[in-house]
This record gives sequence, C-alpha cells and structure tokens, in this order.
Amino acid sequence: MASPQLPDLCRPTRSMKLRAAIGMGALFVALSLLVYRLAQIQIADHDRYTRLALQQQFINRSLSPWRGNICDRSGHFLATSVQRFSIFADPSAVEHPKPTALMLCKALGLKLGPLLSKLTRPRQFVWIKRRVSDEAAERVRRMSLEGVCLRNERQRVYPQGRLAAHVVGFADIDGRGLDGTELELDRLLGGMASLEALACDARRRVIHQAGDRPFLSRADGYDVYLTIDSYVQNIAQEELAAAVKKHRPECAWAIVLDAQTGEVLALANWPDFEPGTPGAFDPADRRNRAITDVYEFGSVMKPFTVAAALEAGTVTPATEFNCRNGAWVVGRRTIHDVHPYGTLTVSDIVTKSSNIGAGQIGLLVGVEELHYRLQSFGFGAPSGINLPGEVSGLLRPASRWNNHSLISVAFGQELAATPLSVACAFNVFPAGGLLLQPQIVKKITEPDNGRVVYEMRGPKAVRRVVGEQTACQVMQMLQRVVEEGTGEPAKLQEYTMGGKTGTAQLIRTDGKGYRSDAYLGSFVGIAPVEEPRITVLVSLKAPSRNGYYGGVVAAPACARIISRTLSYMQVPQSPPRITVAEADR
Repeated sequence: MASPQLPDLCRPTRSMKLRAAIGMGALFVALSLLVYRLAQIQIADHDRYTRLALQQQFINRSLSPWRGNICDRSGHFLATSVQRFSIFADPSAVEHPKPTALMLCKALGLKLGPLLSKLTRPRQFVWIKRRVSDEAAERVRRMSLEGVCLRNERQRVYPQGRLAAHVVGFADIDGRGLDGTELELDRLLGGMASLEALACDARRRVIHQAGDRPFLSRADGYDVYLTIDSYVQNIAQEELAAAVKKHRPECAWAIVLDAQTGEVLALANWPDFEPGTPGAFDPADRRNRAITDVYEFGSVMKPFTVAAALEAGTVTPATEFNCRNGAWVVGRRTIHDVHPYGTLTVSDIVTKSSNIGAGQIGLLVGVEELHYRLQSFGFGAPSGINLPGEVSGLLRPASRWNNHSLISVAFGQELAATPLSVACAFNVFPAGGLLLQPQIVKKITEPDNGRVVYEMRGPKAVRRVVGEQTACQVMQMLQRVVEEGTGEPAKLQEYTMGGKTGTAQLIRTDGKGYRSDAYLGSFVGIAPVEEPRITVLVSLKAPSRNGYYGGVVAAPACARIISRTLSYMQVPQSPPRITVAEADR
C-alpha cells in the first residue's frame, strides 16, 4: 500500500522561503544595529553619558577656599578666617513653604514675609541666613526641614580690632578684599575656589553630601606677614589718640619707619574704624590718609632745600645770610619769619626755621637744581608701597616755576606731598643719603607647610639722593633743632634726636588761597642720632585747642613714640653728651 502524500499546501514554497530569509536578515540587521548602538553608548560615548548621568545625580556648588591670614612681623594675627555655618534652601524641594518659613523665623530671628518670598521662588538655591552661630545652626539641623541645608563657610575676623586697620583693610561677606592689604594682595590671600558635590534625587532635591565624590583642584590662600610690629603700632595709636584728645584736630596720622631698611613698623590714622564692621563707619574714616591725602608741609621741607644747596656746593653749614629782621620784600611780596633774625648761618636757618633764610638759599640753588633734588627725594611720585590708593603728590614741572615759586618751594609751599612720602624723604638722612622704598610686606608663606615663597631681603635702595657727608651735615642740623631750636618740646633725656617742625596753612577747599584759621602741625623725628634706628612723622590737621604749631601739637607725641619704641626695641640709651652748640664753641 503506497504511503500517503503530503498535500501541496503543507510544503514550503519558494516565496515562503524568501520571506523567511528576509525576516531573518531584517532581524540580524536590527540586532546588529542594536549591538552597534550599545557599543556606541558604552564605549564611544561613554564619557558623554557618564557626564550627563552625573549632572542628573549630583549638584556642584562652589566651595570657597580658606583665605590666607594676615599677620604682623612676629606672626600675631591681624586678619584670619574662622568656620561658620550658613543656611540655604532649594525652594523646589520645599513642599510646605509657610510652615518651613515659620520654623526658620523662630530659630533664626528672621521676618516671615521676605523669607516666605525666598522659599516660593522658582529657583534651586537661595540663602536663608549666612554665618550663623553654632547654636542657631544646631537648632536648624534638629528640625530636619525638607529642602533646607547647612554648609560650612568662612568668616573673616580681625582679632586685633582697630589695630593697623588702615593697613590691614577689610573683606566683604564673600571673602573678597575691598581695602588695604586685603585688597592689594587679594589674589594671593584668596586662593583658588573648588566645587562641592551634593547628591540629589530626580527632582533635584539634595539627598546628602557626596563625601566620596572628588572635588576640583582647591588651593587655600597664602599667609602674608607684614612689616608692622603690633606693639609699635599700638604705641603709635595710643600717643596719636592722646594728642587728638588734647588738640582736637580734624584728622591726624603717625608713621614709624625702620631708618635702615625702610620697613613700615607702624602706620596710624585718626579717625579709625573696625575692619570687622566697616559699613558702620563713615567712608572718610576708612581712608588711609597717610598715602591718599596730600598737603603742603611747610617748614618740614626746609632740610631738603638745604641738602640740595650743600650737595651742589652752593653753601656750607657756616655760610651766612641776612634774614632782614623778619621781613624780606621781594617785588610786591613780603616774606616773614615768626621771629625777627639778623644774620644766620645755614645751620641756624634750619634750627630757627627761618623762611627768609630758606628762600635765599633756594634762589642760590636755582630752579633746575632744586627741582631735580626734590624729585630725587621722591616728591611728585608714589613711593611704591604695596597698599592701594597711594597718590603721587604735586611737584610742578620746573618750566612752570619762577623766582617766587622757587622761594615758596624752598620753605615748604607750592609743593604737596603725602605723609608717607615726607617720612621716606626724611629717612634719606639717617640712611646715609639713600632713598629707601617703604616696605610693608615682610614675607609670604604657603598655607599648609609654611614654605616661604617671598621674603624681604634687606633694604631696597631706590637711588642715591645726596652724599654721605651731606646727609651727616643735615643730621647735625636736625639735632640742633631739637636741642635748641623749634623742636625742643621733643627733646629726650635718654636718646639723642634729630627732627624738624612744620606749621603750614591749609589750602581752602576751593583751591583759592589759604585758610586763615587752620594749620597742619607736623614734626619728624630721627633717633638715636649716633646710630639711627627709627624715623617718625606725626601730623595733626587743623588742631582746634591748645595751639597749632608743629612744635606744640606734634613734637611731644613724636617724642613719646620714639622713646617708647626704642625702649621696646631694647636700644641702648645714648651716652652723656654735649650739645652741638657747645661743641661748636
């Protein structure tokens, strides 16, 4: 019996085989494309998709570095940073804004309206309150409020308060320097910011801080050591405050320089301010007048005229001049001395502070020579100190001088200078004729290991102004000023001192002439004469009580600063001596 034959419908036809082959091919292509795409995602685009995933899973927020410390020369903190907690919120994660706001107001002493407005803004980050106390931070932490977090921040503090406030300056709430050293060296103090990684959910709500997430490169700020000596600075501020209390000036300042290196040991201004709360003070109180304001200093300038004449060989200390009994008519102008004098030597002219004698010396020196020497002393240019806001002063071109200008400049008019530039110019004499650049930065170190990246290495001589012999001759004249001249109120028993008084009428605010009721009283002192260690300038602007002459209002304060500073520096007292006048006899 023959086997049954399959019906034709059960046998695969050629078309069926073709469709199957096409289907298998399509499936193979699809699988190949899928494998290719997976390979592209997993291998070729791995970094891109990893980055996108991390952007969804983490929030990067700026984390400021530790700002460097500012210290005095001995390492005492003048400015430093401490850790404080700040409170912020992600409004998109705050499901119940009003109850949250009420609880925060109670914990932090905030007003409900402004806080509620913050929590309902369409943002992912708002500050609630920055730099709160540890107790307030702990209260907020215990609440465990949804969308409210704490973060560590740095707060700038000034442990010495007002001490050297104008030198140190201050920073804003974000740690950016705004004045003083904080501003001048902001890039060094500020360091390099980094990013803080916070894990979040799909709604961008912070879950926890991702401690295992890497931070971007972070570098804390350098530590800066100033040349300021806190003890000397305190002496200068105390004595300046005492002079201010006695004479009630509009403002005042005191500068103490190391006579051999040009280092600024103290720089005090009155009025002063608290660098921790600068906004509570008038902007004028925050101005560092020692470098930002310029004045005519009057008779303080006479030693520079005499030094120019000595250096040019025009005169000797013994050259005599007729001082016309206190009134010298030059054209339509009459030059006066405070007291009438007849014949005075060059040394006498400095000792007795004769305008008439200084004016005649100026005429002998001549316009070009005197202008050149004053430029050499640093007038008309900034000193180059590392503090912001320094101005150049005013020294007109020689082409704009006439004989009247020459006479005026010779005894301290028509030449405006900053207090610091006057102190530096006077320091030429104890420095043996060299102009030293004033220095305020002693060294700079790395924050972690203390490695020194910059250190002041001795004095920076800008130029030679006069020879050593001229400098020595002027020092002898300055000693006579203190021993028997206008600077006698500054005379010390324990140390020899050289110095010069100055009393200058203040220019009117409109620039038209001089005020008849206001003077700048100044005194510059150098001690000890036999081996100078410090140069000190004290000035009171417009003193209103108990006199206004520099020898009265400034010389005693300068003497006390010198005496206390040299004692602190353990400088041996000067040996018993005879006066310069006695030696001449």
